[in-house]
Amino acid sequence: MNLTFLTLTDKALHAMRNQQDSDGREARREIQRRKSVGFCDGTNIQFVDAKAEVETESRVGTVTTYTKGSR
Repeated sequence: MNLTFLTLTDKALHAMRNQQDSDGREARREIQRRKSVGFCDGTNIQFVDAKAEVETESRVGTVTTYTKGSR
């Protein structure tokens, strides 16, 4: 276990997690460890605006078929 990954922030670990080398593997392992113990330093939290308008895709012109007994 590489102890340098214990000092990295959540944001830095998530930036490294897609690397296909030993550093990426250690970053993914540290993310899993932090998730299992419930640790979060708050640097990777994404805020969602509750008042933002949600766009839904139109269903006009689509055909929905149901098989017998599925409803």
